[in-house]
Amino acid sequence: MRIIILLIGLSFPLIGSAQTYEHEPVANKAEYWISKFAPRRDMDDLMKWSEDYIEFTNDRAGFENINSSIMVPYFTNDVSAADFIWLDIYPNSTEQYAAMEELVKNGADLSSKWPGNNVRVLSSWQWEISNSPIADGNGIVEYQDCMLRDGVTLRAAFDGYKNFASTSQAAGMSGGMKMIFNESGSNNAERDYVFTVWNSSISKYGSDLDIYINELNGTPWNDNHGDWAVCKNSRTFTSIPISSP
Repeated sequence: MRIIILLIGLSFPLIGSAQTYEHEPVANKAEYWISKFAPRRDMDDLMKWSEDYIEFTNDRAGFENINSSIMVPYFTNDVSAADFIWLDIYPNSTEQYAAMEELVKNGADLSSKWPGNNVRVLSSWQWEISNSPIADGNGIVEYQDCMLRDGVTLRAAFDGYKNFASTSQAAGMSGGMKMIFNESGSNNAERDYVFTVWNSSISKYGSDLDIYINELNGTPWNDNHGDWAVCKNSRTFTSIPISSP
């Protein structure tokens, strides 16, 4: 979704080259199309557009490894801010921009049928910390805006998350985690990164929360993410899978 290229180092100077870290991040790319429905359009129209999208992307090399889904706001402090988010995940920038070129050159008809009015479109780098086993049906995703504490690097935070992922999985949790760095389309002044927890099963996400509260609450993780960052503005979305490699 897997190599870190020079841009990561150039974009995030808090990463200390002289320090030694336990884990090596693997990067992928993502696009977030944050939208409200156009007049007289609704979720049925979006699902119909999704079928056209799948037909368009079939047998086109730029979309061979794309993972697409629709996220719908559920727990949020502003339910009117967006009706849905269309998410595309690519292995790297090469494939992301090959898909963009294909869409720009040959996707005018598909784009004209888009049922949303875009509020914001983001291009992001993502460091995957852990994954969630694939399940049938809808998933769930939670996002938080995070600021590093003084003297803490992004790589040190990544190590902390990786170590907690091992602890949580040993306790029986099945969710995935990642760190997101917005590349284009967003003002990063209020965050160093976005932390994401998700599960491909909504019910298993609830089970994960119970495991966390009953077995892991009070651990160093519970103290502002192990003392490496302060995170706020939590918002949760349900997720509808559309396509995967």
